[in-house]
Amino acid sequence: MAVHQKSFAVGAGYSDYQIQYSVESDQRSYNNGFFTINKTFLPAKIFYFLFMGSMVSFMPFAPVYMEQLGLNSFQIGIIGATQPVGTLLACPFWGAVADKFSIHRLVVLMGIIVGCTATTATYFTPSSVNATLNSTIEPTPPPLSWDQTYLTFTIMMVLSVVSISFLAEVNAIIDSNILELLKNNPQTDYGRQRVWGAVGWGTFSGLTGLAMDTYIKYYPDGNCFLPAYIIFTAMMAPAVIPVLIMKFPSHTKPESIAVGLFKLFKSIRVLIFLFIATVCGLSLGVISTYQFLFLKELNGPSLVMGLTLTFTCLSEIPFMFISGRLLKFFGHETVFSIALFCYCLRFFLYSILKNPWLILPIELLHGICFGALWPAATSFADKIAPPGMGATVQNLMTAVSLGLGSWHRYHRRGICIQQVRCQNTLLLLWSPLWCYYNFLYCLCSSRSPYEKVQKFSNRLRSALKF
Repeated sequence: MAVHQKSFAVGAGYSDYQIQYSVESDQRSYNNGFFTINKTFLPAKIFYFLFMGSMVSFMPFAPVYMEQLGLNSFQIGIIGATQPVGTLLACPFWGAVADKFSIHRLVVLMGIIVGCTATTATYFTPSSVNATLNSTIEPTPPPLSWDQTYLTFTIMMVLSVVSISFLAEVNAIIDSNILELLKNNPQTDYGRQRVWGAVGWGTFSGLTGLAMDTYIKYYPDGNCFLPAYIIFTAMMAPAVIPVLIMKFPSHTKPESIAVGLFKLFKSIRVLIFLFIATVCGLSLGVISTYQFLFLKELNGPSLVMGLTLTFTCLSEIPFMFISGRLLKFFGHETVFSIALFCYCLRFFLYSILKNPWLILPIELLHGICFGALWPAATSFADKIAPPGMGATVQNLMTAVSLGLGSWHRYHRRGICIQQVRCQNTLLLLWSPLWCYYNFLYCLCSSRSPYEKVQKFSNRLRSALKF
């Protein structure tokens, strides 16, 4: 059996950082007769499981933790509103840095280490109230003056911005790397790797809450958020190991990031794709924000609220797993249209819902809205990326979708919710989304999905003599 030379890199497998080592064979899979393990993608599966499991163990509890520290809703809203801004700015920046200097592995490792450190450090933020942070105290502390909360607010603001600015790019760069590896491994697809992120998310969303309840039961005077921080750190810190052993293919540096982005934004097709990503991100953000408030309006029990998260995770898994086949059968544009239609249908069904328990079958649509859409969006971003700019475009897509979508999560007392009920708000959102879906469907019904828009653009430029 021949011996092949391989290379390991701190950056991305490139000459300045290489350490030569030998392996017995270039075969990257193990078969015991019953199942096959592809060693090339095993680190990716482990990474997605650890990373998404760590994110769900703390991030949903962050606003509640800040409230227990004595911050008011306005201050929590300011901190929350700065995080999407950090995502919008940091994602394209780190993606461009990774592509420009071919240091993808190094950027990912730095993001995990700094992001994990900053998030864990928030546990030591001094509280503005003289009370123990446990679940037995009042959920909302008495109002405090700005002078009393200034130190707590400043520390939480700085650490939150640093954390999101470094963690936001990690997943996108790994996505870009996996898509590059898949070009030489057609026997599998992206969805079968990313599905392990959904497994991690679904597993630890429930385990974290159970750990917090169990901890406070035996230690009533303890900090009920301690288990969340322990699980976050215990999952995020080991995520550097699969990144270190993950294969990063050879990368050709782009001639110019700016020129590549300029050519990208000249394409009507790309602009429509980014707009689709924005609309879907906003839709996801609206659901994340208003869903529990909506169920509260319907007098839904806490059990229903918890089960909605379970149903969304369960619905993601099969669609992530078959996403490659869906793309081959339908194509990217059709999957985008189907996902938008399902968002429209979800909002419409929310608006006529009377029985809170009936939201559970509606949540199964999340499998298409995210489980099928996200692999389609990542693969399409890789498809349109100029040579050597895969990480840049992947981070750009993440910024416009998850960045803008997260913005809604911290506007619980926004104009709509103040003026009308949550159910009416969801009905108002359904109408424009339905119009946009029909617009996109008309585009995708032509032989070339964006041909009509391109022709209209050319005629308009001719008329205006551009």
